[in-house]
Amino acid sequence: MAKRLSYRFYQVFWSALDWLFPPKCGGCGKTGTRWCDSCQASVQKIEPPLCPLCGQKLTRAELCKRCQKAVPRYTALRSWAVFDGPVRNALHQLKYQRNVGLGDVLAHSLVELFQSVKWEIDLIAPVPLGLARLAERGYNQSSLLARPFSLALNVPYRPQILIRTRETRSQVGLTAVERRLNVSGAFIAHSNWAVGRSVLVVDDVTTSGSTLEACADALFTAGARQVYGLTLARAVFKSPLLTDQPIQDS
Repeated sequence: MAKRLSYRFYQVFWSALDWLFPPKCGGCGKTGTRWCDSCQASVQKIEPPLCPLCGQKLTRAELCKRCQKAVPRYTALRSWAVFDGPVRNALHQLKYQRNVGLGDVLAHSLVELFQSVKWEIDLIAPVPLGLARLAERGYNQSSLLARPFSLALNVPYRPQILIRTRETRSQVGLTAVERRLNVSGAFIAHSNWAVGRSVLVVDDVTTSGSTLEACADALFTAGARQVYGLTLARAVFKSPLLTDQPIQDS
């Protein structure tokens, strides 16, 4: 009940700011709303059939070739929309332009997606940033999505459960293999929160799934029972993701 009340206050806070300082749509720049109806209508949602593990779009519901070859560490991963068009613009606004108000409005779509998958979770955590990048940016864009998402669901929010132990390179332009190596062992998890619990990790975008796999590895090492991943967007390719080609997703 307390968290639901907190979520109402959270929404009132942003509504008041929008009234005082009329926002612009993160997708197209239209004045008067943080996310307009036209941008919402143009979203390419990632809908079934999907790979039941990594959530990749397929022609029929079955394990994709990548998951058949190497089962991911996480229990399951799902994303709301294709990382393109207004969604891509909005996430760039959120991540690089300090348009922090977008976190609340975009989290509504994560709530809708989560309710459709019917996962049972005990707590929610964002993918953490390294200290240097957090100091440079001033905030964690994944937290801006995860916090209102947790308030809306009335599920405990535990950003401290995951810690990034070292700074990593940007994943942009790295191959799938390089991405996996870049984040391998980059996280640790607190066992006092993880043991026996089902954890949902929230991020803004996934491409190869390497970051969420590294988070899952840390959480399972700390004793988590299940680890799910949820992202607002997913980079989608016309052909199967190649492991030896650079991936430009941002």
